[in-house]
Amino acid sequence: MCHRYIFAIMPVLLILTLALSLSGCGKKEEEKKEPRIVFTTGFEENELFFIGEKKCYLPEALLYISTHDTNYEDMYGPEIMDRNVNGTEISDKLTGLALSRLAQIKTMDLMAADRGVTLSDRDLDKCTQAADRYMRSLSASDISELGMTYEVILGMFQDYALAWNVYADVTKDINPEISDDEARTITLKAIMITSPDQAKALQLAGSLYAEAEAGKDFDSLADGHEEASLEKFSFSKDTSEYSRDFVDACFRLSTDEISAPMVVPEGVCIVKCISSFDQDETDANKVRIVEKRRAEAFSEVYSDFASGLYAGFNSDLWDEQHLTNRRLDTTENFFQVYEDIFSIL
Repeated sequence: MCHRYIFAIMPVLLILTLALSLSGCGKKEEEKKEPRIVFTTGFEENELFFIGEKKCYLPEALLYISTHDTNYEDMYGPEIMDRNVNGTEISDKLTGLALSRLAQIKTMDLMAADRGVTLSDRDLDKCTQAADRYMRSLSASDISELGMTYEVILGMFQDYALAWNVYADVTKDINPEISDDEARTITLKAIMITSPDQAKALQLAGSLYAEAEAGKDFDSLADGHEEASLEKFSFSKDTSEYSRDFVDACFRLSTDEISAPMVVPEGVCIVKCISSFDQDETDANKVRIVEKRRAEAFSEVYSDFASGLYAGFNSDLWDEQHLTNRRLDTTENFFQVYEDIFSIL
C-alpha cells in the first residue's frame, strides 16, 4: 500500500484551515462536516491545537511543515516558495496542508482508541527504530529550530503508525479482487483535427480515415496538415477524463482497428487501437481501484467520526511564529523513514 495515498483522497479536517484564515494564513474551504471549533486560553506550554483528547505541540507542527516544504522544493525547486495561487502564497498553502495532515493523524488516533485498535510490540519496535534513525539525522540547528526531543519524535512515529493501523482496520473488508474486465486499460493513438470550421474538420477526418483504411501508415496521416496532430494515450473504463460516449466507442475497438471520425470537445478525431488489453496497465489499475475504494470507505467513517469532535487552536502561539527558512539540514525524510522501516517484513 502506498502510505501517501489516502491523504490525497480523504476529506481534510478543517480546524486548522479556519484557524489559519483567521490569522491571515489561508482561506476556509467548503466541507460538509466539520468538527466544532473553540478558541480558548487553556493550553499547555507549546500546545498548538487539540482535537478531542489528542494534543499537538509546536515541534510536531514545525517538523511537518518543514518536511512538506522540503518535499515540494525538491520536486519543483526552491523558487516554488515565491509563487502564489489565487493570491495565496504557496508557502501558506503548504503550511495549511501540513497542519491538516497532522490533524488527520490525531483524529485517526482517536478513531483507533474508539475502535480498540492498538500498536503491536512489533509496531512499537519499528517506531523505536524509525525514531532512532530520524533523530540521529537531525543537526544541532534542526533540533534547536524545532525545539525537538527524542520523545516527541518517537511519539510522532507512534501516532503515524497507529493511524495506519486504524485505516487498515476500517478497510479490512474491502474486496481486493478486481476482474480484468473491470480494470481493463487500453492504449490508443488518435489523429486530432482542431479547426473552427467543424464541417472542414469532418471532411479532413473522413479523408484521413479513408487513407488509413487503404493501408497508409497511421502515424504519418497528420503529416502536412497543420490542423492535425498525432496523440497517444491510455485509459480505463472508469476514466472521467473523457466523455462516456467516447470511452465506450474506444473500448469497442479491437487491436489495430481504426474508428470512424468522432466529434469531441477538442475537434474531430479518428482513433486507432494499439492494444485492446494492456496487461501491465490493467494490473496497475487494479491496485488503483482497490485503493480508491478503501479510501472512499474510510473517508465516510472518518467524516462521521470527526464531525462529533471538539477542536481548539492556539492562535496566540501561532501568531508568534515567523516561518522563514523552513528547510531542515537533515537528508532524511520523516515519511520516507517510516516507509523504509515499516516495509521491512
